[in-house]
Amino acid sequence: MSNIERAIAEAEELFVSAGQAKVRAEAQDLRRKRVRAALFVKYKADGNPAGASEQMAEADPVYELACNDWEIAAMEAETLRAQAEGKRLKFEAWRTQQSTARAQMNLR
Repeated sequence: MSNIERAIAEAEELFVSAGQAKVRAEAQDLRRKRVRAALFVKYKADGNPAGASEQMAEADPVYELACNDWEIAAMEAETLRAQAEGKRLKFEAWRTQQSTARAQMNLR
């Protein structure tokens, strides 16, 4: 496998990993929202006013854990996306460099 083929394969793996991480982050975000809604309903059913129920739901440790899980997943997704984009930019720079070298050879 040539260097360019290896670089393309690595970039492809990064983009796939980034996409999968994005889906995981979106799933964690949905879970976070569901936890918040369930806690709100729980505190509202206990007779608390809506505003208080909302604050209690957001202060609940279960919601905090869901938020932390989402933040970790979102950070992983963004990190992988940035790495994949960096790999793409390096490839584009290499390709431009190769094109420039060919053009200079043709001018000689």
